[in-house]
Amino acid sequence: MIKMPKTIKDIKIEDVQDLFDSIIFLRGEEYFEEDFVKSIDALDSATISGTVRGNQNYKVTITVDSDGDISCECSCPCDFNCKHAAALLLKWLSIKGEHIKEIKEAKPLKKESIKDALNKKNKEELIGLLTEFISRYPELKTFVKIERKEIVSKVKNLFSDFVDWDEVSDLISELETITEGIKRNKSAWDGELLNEMEICSKIMIDGQENVHDEGDVGIFLEDWFLLHGEIFSSLKPSKQEKQQFMKKIMELIQKDEYSLDSSFEKAFIGMCASKEDIELIKEHYKPSESDEDEDSEHYAEFYLELYDKLGMNEEYLSIAKTEGFSSNLIDKLISMGRLEEALVECDKHNAEDSFWSVESKKLEILKKLGRNKELKKMLLDMIKEEGDIDDSLRLKKESTEGEWENFLRQIISDAKKKGRNSFLSKVYYHESDFKNAYEYSKEIRDMNYLELLAKKLSLTHPLLACEIFRKLCFILIDSGSGWPYKKAGKMLEAIKKLDKQGKFFNKTKNEIISKHKKKYSLMEIIKNV
Repeated sequence: MIKMPKTIKDIKIEDVQDLFDSIIFLRGEEYFEEDFVKSIDALDSATISGTVRGNQNYKVTITVDSDGDISCECSCPCDFNCKHAAALLLKWLSIKGEHIKEIKEAKPLKKESIKDALNKKNKEELIGLLTEFISRYPELKTFVKIERKEIVSKVKNLFSDFVDWDEVSDLISELETITEGIKRNKSAWDGELLNEMEICSKIMIDGQENVHDEGDVGIFLEDWFLLHGEIFSSLKPSKQEKQQFMKKIMELIQKDEYSLDSSFEKAFIGMCASKEDIELIKEHYKPSESDEDEDSEHYAEFYLELYDKLGMNEEYLSIAKTEGFSSNLIDKLISMGRLEEALVECDKHNAEDSFWSVESKKLEILKKLGRNKELKKMLLDMIKEEGDIDDSLRLKKESTEGEWENFLRQIISDAKKKGRNSFLSKVYYHESDFKNAYEYSKEIRDMNYLELLAKKLSLTHPLLACEIFRKLCFILIDSGSGWPYKKAGKMLEAIKKLDKQGKFFNKTKNEIISKHKKKYSLMEIIKNV
């Protein structure tokens, strides 16, 4: 039975690790180690309060209720169970011994209903909670409608302060909520909304210098500008209005300093509703003479999107053939049911194209055409060429039992000659030959696979399973703190259950302690196994 903490004095490192996912715990540990916890107070036996520095100073409150559940609240955008709360709890673990006698007893906290808890929240807190829930459960976005008067002010507020790399996901989540609200409320698509979209676009672009990310906002802006163009198109604009709209987008592209041109051009795709629109776009959006050769491929791909949107298949095929886009060409032919033509294109694909991408399409075509003998031969050749376990499993599925026995002998013989030990291990695993799977697993560091193999070996070869669990312990410890440490403890527990004499278990445990004794949170876990 799991022992729950009754007061803040009873909180242990395991409780903190259970409370946060591995990434949040790791960031909290960094904040703690970098001394970002600026103040901490034990208000009573159920409550810790403190201030943690982030982009600004955030107020954090930790409580333990009568059922032993730990609740975290923070003034940051995440609101609860964030890295600031993790840092405060780790700080508390490091100093709680000094304060235990000073802590006043708190009145027992009663479990609150969700309704009671929400009634205590103000508007800003409720918005924060809703944003957090939507980030965890994106399907909730379909229920959100944004008040028109709030759109510009919300976007302006979001881009007014510096956004660090670890807060970009929160920023994008809030932007996506706004976008989903606009998409859902189509009755409000009018000229005024179009002007607001334009204002917001400029705010986002100017605010890019405040966002420390790796292009994630640029990806969001693709969706934003696509919607921008769709709203414009819904207003049934005249040719002159279309030209004016395109001029504004072109100005953004020409002034772009953040490589966002591929995001801006989505507005053209959004506005495009007819063949005449495509011709109009071609007049205004084309490579300059100086960089025509360099950008021609990008523009060709862009026009493929336009033709695809309008279902202009022959025009699509023509560009794909001219530009040598074999993959696009084959996909379109398959979607049109022109399988024999698609197969011919597979056989004459360009060397520049990804060979395996085209080959996978050929397999799909052969399957659709019912040419199973060719399909199996091709799969066998691919397995010998690349040693991919997914191809091996597919060949097994497509074969009769007798055919597979013959193919399997060839696959194993070929893999042994080529020294493909990791591949061999997985082949043996799927044939339920777990001892041979172990023998060829020495080079593998795929933790999910190794754990599965160890569990299978536990039934018939427990000492071999122990060897794998030991290997997993050290891989996990080397990969970082937080969740990996906890998982390493689970691996050590597995060894303890399997090693009846205890010799291998004690040796492994002592080796971990000897090598990693300075890792406080790890030692708390290992010593209790």
